[in-house]
Amino acid sequence: MSRNFKWLGKWLGESGLRRHLKIALAALALFDLVFYLFAIGPLSESEREKRLLVENLRRQMGEQAARVEKLAAIVNKVETARTQGDELMEEIMLPRRTAFSAIVSEIDQASREAKVELRERGFNVEAIEGSNTLSMMTVTAGLDGSYDNLVKFLNLLDKSSKFLIIESLGAAPQQTGNLLSITIKLDAFVEEET
Repeated sequence: MSRNFKWLGKWLGESGLRRHLKIALAALALFDLVFYLFAIGPLSESEREKRLLVENLRRQMGEQAARVEKLAAIVNKVETARTQGDELMEEIMLPRRTAFSAIVSEIDQASREAKVELRERGFNVEAIEGSNTLSMMTVTAGLDGSYDNLVKFLNLLDKSSKFLIIESLGAAPQQTGNLLSITIKLDAFVEEET
C-alpha cells in the first residue's frame, strides 16, 4: 500500500479498506450508470428521435416529390389535350360568313362527281345551347339518282374536308326506271363572329 493510505489501512484494517474501496467503486459505478441514464441517455434518445424525424421527413418529401411529378404529368396532358382540342375546333368549325357558300359548293361538287340530280336544299342555323360562339347549321337536300351514284355521293360527303354529320337519310324508289329519291339531312358546326 502506498504511504498516503497507510494511516487509513491502520485505522480500518487491511480487509476493511478493501471492502470500503469496493463499496466506493461500486457506488461510483452506480453513480456513473445513474448519470448516464438520466443525463446522457435522454440526449441519445433525443438524437434517435431526431434521426427518426429526419428519416420520416425525407420519406414524406420523396412521396410529395412523386405526387408533384404525377401532377406535372397530368398538367402536361391537360395542356396537350387543350391544344389538340383547340386545333380540332379550328379544323371543324366553319366561319359564319363563309359557311353557307362552303356547304353549298361541297354538296354541288359531290353531286356533280357522283352524277346525281340535286332537286332542292334548305338551310337552318340554330345556336348551340351553352355557347355564345357556336351554332349548328342543318342542311336538308333532295336528290335523285341510281343506287350506285347515291352511294358515291354519300362517300364523297364522308371524305369531305368539311366536317359534315349525316343526321338522317331517307330513300324511296321512283316509279320510272332504277332511280331513287333521297332526302338527306346534314349538320355542320358554325363559328359565330365575335
